[in-house]
Amino acid sequence: MIDRSTVDRILDAVRIEEVVSDFVTLKKHGPNYVGLCPFHPDKNPSMSVSSTKGIFKCFSCGKAGNAVGFVMEHEHMTYPEALRYLAAKYHIEIKEKEESPEEIAHRMKYDSLLAVSEYAQKYYQDILWNNPNGRAIGLSYFHERQFTDETIRKFGLGYAANRPFTLAGDARGKGYKAEYLVDSGLCIQRDNGELADRFYDRVMFPIYSVSGRVIAFGGRTLRNDKTIAKYVNSPQTEIYDKSRSLYGLFQAKGAIAKADKCILVEGYADVISMHQSGICNVVASSGTSLTVEQIRLIKRFTNNITVIYDGDEPGIKAALRGTDLILEEGLNVKVVLLPPEDDPDSFAKAHSCDEVLDYIAQQECDFVTFKSDVLAKRMGTDPIAKARLINDIIKTISVIPDSILRSVYVETVAERFSQNPDNIFQKIAEMRGKKLEQDRNQRQRTEVATEVPPPPEDEYLPADELPPVVDEGPVSADDYAITNMYLAVQERELVYYLLKFGSSIMHFEDTIDGPAQEPVRVDDYIRDNLGYDEIVMDNRLYREMYDDYFAFTAGLDVSGVERQERIVRHFTTHPVQQIVNQAIDYLTDDYPVTVKAFLESLEPEENKLAYLVPKSVTLYKSRITEQRCLNLAKMINRAENEGDSGKVKELIRELNMLNQVKLFFAKELNRL
Repeated sequence: MIDRSTVDRILDAVRIEEVVSDFVTLKKHGPNYVGLCPFHPDKNPSMSVSSTKGIFKCFSCGKAGNAVGFVMEHEHMTYPEALRYLAAKYHIEIKEKEESPEEIAHRMKYDSLLAVSEYAQKYYQDILWNNPNGRAIGLSYFHERQFTDETIRKFGLGYAANRPFTLAGDARGKGYKAEYLVDSGLCIQRDNGELADRFYDRVMFPIYSVSGRVIAFGGRTLRNDKTIAKYVNSPQTEIYDKSRSLYGLFQAKGAIAKADKCILVEGYADVISMHQSGICNVVASSGTSLTVEQIRLIKRFTNNITVIYDGDEPGIKAALRGTDLILEEGLNVKVVLLPPEDDPDSFAKAHSCDEVLDYIAQQECDFVTFKSDVLAKRMGTDPIAKARLINDIIKTISVIPDSILRSVYVETVAERFSQNPDNIFQKIAEMRGKKLEQDRNQRQRTEVATEVPPPPEDEYLPADELPPVVDEGPVSADDYAITNMYLAVQERELVYYLLKFGSSIMHFEDTIDGPAQEPVRVDDYIRDNLGYDEIVMDNRLYREMYDDYFAFTAGLDVSGVERQERIVRHFTTHPVQQIVNQAIDYLTDDYPVTVKAFLESLEPEENKLAYLVPKSVTLYKSRITEQRCLNLAKMINRAENEGDSGKVKELIRELNMLNQVKLFFAKELNRL
């Protein structure tokens, strides 16, 4: 818990060019520095580092951030870990935020659970290597699985003795408390108060957090007794949430970032054998269905996932389940099916590293091809089954956030199944509209019941999101998509003016209608104009940035340049990386002008704010009105189909009023 004043001292002391140059060779280039980007294969220096703005940006791969963000990305650290790294570099003493007694108790318990879990891992590992039974049973089993000693040590594998009280007795003798042994899931307390081991007579697979702490275990029996569970896993605890954990991620995260791809398999042995073969960017969902939280964990290191599951029926079903979730989170997904007799474990052992990589490269396919090939075999020539297959694929496309990627897949499906692309686009628009409406209704119900927590970082909607009201009728899906795209463009522009010029004063000129209005600050003008009409931004990312801007500036007691500098720092050091990326996009020029004479001939943007900002606000209101007119046209059509003439007249009156508003905005824009 680093207090705010310490964070500010770290940020004040940091010089971004010094931090980046610890990892990258930088050369002076005008006011900035340039170097090879470490986040993608870079032959020509494409990363720019601005010492004055305290930010870096790669104009090739798009990675951007401040010094903290660079360390997080390069070293795969969390935000607090990166702050501590920089504090050590600049010899700044970390002052912890004062904690309440409840917070202290929770932290101490959390640390104690980690300590007892790490003790258990060492205990099981020691039995494996140094106990006669451990070597004869556990180590022999791993060797039979063709795991080398180096691999066994890399993953911290172990063996739990065949008596159910050994860990409990040893741990209590070393001073570990019974409550922590129970709460960590290592032991079970019987009715008579006696502690018994949860894991015994099993080979042990420790599960690590992203930072390398032991948080849980999976234990596999070596007996053939069908009455004994093959695997026993740690229960849900304060340090372990199986839906938020991936087996092997700690060992794989560096390789995932380097390859810019994560290979997802099912089991512990699959991961270990792939790593041993030399393919280290591999993780497993550890026997659970893939979750959104696990996908977001992968997203910290790459946007590309290749799913490799068994070629049997359960493997195919698991692959089908996972693709929709991965696509909905905005990641790219490919699927590889192994021969029916193989799993990743056996396949990696039977082939060399190059052979496995070649197989993946040749066999991995996008979800359209995968679903088409797999499901087409089942449908035969049945036209109803074919329609069901097409609808199933369209439903998967509809969850993809990126509109361009959706369009690419629509063309693929249209060509593969001889369908009209317009019909597919219309169907997708309907599906997305219904999904957005369902989500909105759910949020409203939740808000009534309880206070809604802040959304997770990765749930921001993209700039081209479709509007909520889309149904069958004369207004095409393309009309909605275009209108909403314009809305997002205007919302992006308004947030741009806030972050770059929010503290600037606009000075207006006299007009033929009368004297100039009073000078006003840019952010006051935008807030007052949107607030008067009770306008709430539709795009989630821009809405969050807009609300955050005014929440932050409400407490600022400075003005002018200093005020704007504080705003810039706030957004370039924001804990939500998407907000940082967007802020840096606003503050950097993708195509910096280097010809001085041409640069001097351009009128500074700040001199034109009194024209640009009002025009942007007016255009935004105009776009909102256009979208409402489209929605009303849909509602009129629906009411006509239902024969509700009274509602039709009411809606037409409302549409006529909105058309007058549209005309007013059109005249205003012509005057600006």
